[in-house]
Amino acid sequence: MTDLLTRGQLDMLAQTLDIDPARLTGLTRLGAQNLRELRERISDRLFDAHAATFARVSKLAPLVPNALAAKVALQAVPAEVGGRAGGALGLDHPDRAAGMLGELTPEYLADAAPYLDPRAIPVLAPRVSAEVLVPTANELLRRRDYVTAARFLEHATDELVRGFERGITDDEGLLRTAALTPSADRLNDVVRVLPPARRGAVVRAASAGSDETLIAGISVLSRLEPELRRALGGEFLDDLDDAGLDRLLEVATRDEAVGELLTVLSEVDGRHLRSIADRLSKGDGAVVGALLDQATTPAARRTLHAIGELLEPVDRADLIDLVDRTK
Repeated sequence: MTDLLTRGQLDMLAQTLDIDPARLTGLTRLGAQNLRELRERISDRLFDAHAATFARVSKLAPLVPNALAAKVALQAVPAEVGGRAGGALGLDHPDRAAGMLGELTPEYLADAAPYLDPRAIPVLAPRVSAEVLVPTANELLRRRDYVTAARFLEHATDELVRGFERGITDDEGLLRTAALTPSADRLNDVVRVLPPARRGAVVRAASAGSDETLIAGISVLSRLEPELRRALGGEFLDDLDDAGLDRLLEVATRDEAVGELLTVLSEVDGRHLRSIADRLSKGDGAVVGALLDQATTPAARRTLHAIGELLEPVDRADLIDLVDRTK
């Protein structure tokens, strides 16, 4: 299974090209970073190809009051056109564009957001209040459009992140959006802005959601800095009973997220590792085999070796021997 970040970038590229993501699956071999660079180059080329048209629209901006322009847009301008023109307006007249956003409905903004020139987002983000963006963010999460939401979270100011935290109650939606944030540094910055209690609630949403949400939780935790990973990884595992731990291991091995899971486990304390070891000792061996197959890095094998040390003697020798033989 392709990792979550790569799939997210593939979905963003498909959104840019307005085609079914299934038509682009052959590009997954490029990986998340290369796909992102390809998407940005294509996006820039597409928007630049219509620069003259957007420039004419942009020149009208100073002549029309925000309220009137918004009323015309809502009644007569398709959201796709509004989004594409809004990007040019945001780059040429960022303050006017930010003011106009406050006159549009959350539904219209959510419809238009996927078509906005990505280069306008970091320009507009510092100028738009949380009161304007939170209703639109809630609408995007209601639609499960995590790809579009992630584009905005990546450039959100600390003030906006605090506003999102106060105004968005969908912990699963926040987790799924954070998982698609491509920069690990930016992801850590966002998580640090959240109050500790909310961080834990968002991470724990992984165990209560779908398998895709569980994978998103593993992905987010694996990309956090060691200090955050240790604290939040412990909270996440504390929230899982035996059935939850079994599901965690099953989903991680089935969806080829073992490397990420072992990265999370590398920072938690012995109590949590013993819980994992206990579930492995009670399994049918298939999960252990999958763990071994997917633990391909030295760091992953070290964590798996540490888990093996906590198994019962009869199981311990077999697992440690297998780990050592895969080095």
